[in-house]
Amino acid sequence: RKETMTYQLSPFSKLNQFNRELNRLFDDRANTPRRPTSTSWTPQVDVAETDDSFEVAADIPGVSPEDIEISLHNGLLTIRGERKYDNESSNANFSRRERFLGTFSRQFNLPDSADQETVTAKTNNGVLEITIPKAKKAKPISITVQGE
Repeated sequence: RKETMTYQLSPFSKLNQFNRELNRLFDDRANTPRRPTSTSWTPQVDVAETDDSFEVAADIPGVSPEDIEISLHNGLLTIRGERKYDNESSNANFSRRERFLGTFSRQFNLPDSADQETVTAKTNNGVLEITIPKAKKAKPISITVQGE
């Protein structure tokens, strides 16, 4: 009795084939010398709330702190910046270029409880970390009434 080999067709086989064809197409185009164009891109962002503050973490590797602008106006937090070409990569002949260059912008509406006067920002290993403290809640006070 002869055994036959069977296989199960993956539901993703056509998608994988399409992906291979796209990669081949772009790999062929990448062999022609050309300078990559600048474009807009969107950094991935996490927004969290703690008991004392709102925390924003944005992935911006390769962006210099001097190329980042953060503004806060009427409860709208705006983060803008640019990932620029460096002299070494601007003359390079890339076989593949997947990292975006150019400008980015993100905006977030802050709640009324945000203290807009004490916002801090820093970069750490390619992550922009913005801390927006919450305004101190007014505590009720007791007022003594004086007699005549």
